[in-house]
Amino acid sequence: MDASGHRVVEEWMGAPVETLADLLRPGLRAVVVGINPSQVSVDTGHYYQGVLGRRFFARLRRAGVLAPGPDTVADDVLFADGIGFTDIVKRPTRRAAALGPDEFRHGLPLLTAKLVAHRPGLVLFTYRQAAEFVVGRNVRPGPLPGAGPDGIDCFLMPGPYERTPLVTETLRRLEACLAG
Repeated sequence: MDASGHRVVEEWMGAPVETLADLLRPGLRAVVVGINPSQVSVDTGHYYQGVLGRRFFARLRRAGVLAPGPDTVADDVLFADGIGFTDIVKRPTRRAAALGPDEFRHGLPLLTAKLVAHRPGLVLFTYRQAAEFVVGRNVRPGPLPGAGPDGIDCFLMPGPYERTPLVTETLRRLEACLAG
């Protein structure tokens, strides 16, 4: 991987933006779907490089999905192991609260087309806001069978500040979902 990592410039709502390339291909076991890339992640060229992103990778390690190693290349390690990455909104921000509802409306059909085209075994949402926007209902952490576009199974990760018992149980369920 070169120094730019997965940084790309692509069109977003009529304007070029520097963002992270989708890490997608047919046959993936899962696709991680976030709200949008953080500016920190775009600056480093890798997904989930902020504080909450590192917590996400730590949880994947707890679930036995990701082996120990540096977070700076965890997206590459996971992609090689059949787990891809994308976002609903491709415009990076420091906080997701900076996004407007029009950006979610613009991104949803694009995300839907990507997921239907690649048919991953599981859509793994990192945040409730992303899951509710795609699934269209109140959701709780854990499996969401058939809730995704075209009936794709989904899973919502526990929030970054959830209590330990819920996190432990949800990660156990994630491990079971990804084990097949």
